[in-house]
Amino acid sequence: MANNKAISDEQIIAALLSHNTVAAAGAAVGLSARAMYDRMADNTFKVLYKAAKADVVKAAVSAINGKVVDAINTIADIMADKENNAAVRLQAATTILTNAGKFTDRLEVAESNVLLQIHSNKFDNWNIDI
Repeated sequence: MANNKAISDEQIIAALLSHNTVAAAGAAVGLSARAMYDRMADNTFKVLYKAAKADVVKAAVSAINGKVVDAINTIADIMADKENNAAVRLQAATTILTNAGKFTDRLEVAESNVLLQIHSNKFDNWNIDI
């Protein structure tokens, strides 16, 4: 196995993000599972790893959000197509109504958070997730 410090944090983080287990990530960069856990216990490493995982999640959410309009249009097309079975059309309509309510609730919470931040003059570190 390689020297624990010879492998950069970035290499270890990349391995952790692309493998299902710590042992598999370690094997990919030439470290034992024990050496991986030792590095993962380091506070600086924890911050870097958490930030990298957050970036991956943000990218995934962004990709999903990019498809929301297409998904809504697809469901709306199914709902509007009179040739579709009534049960299928009803399910499409229910899907739209259920999710519209959820999105409306989330939007209201996000707007409330913005108003609270403005009111309290907390303009730094805005965290608005819709």
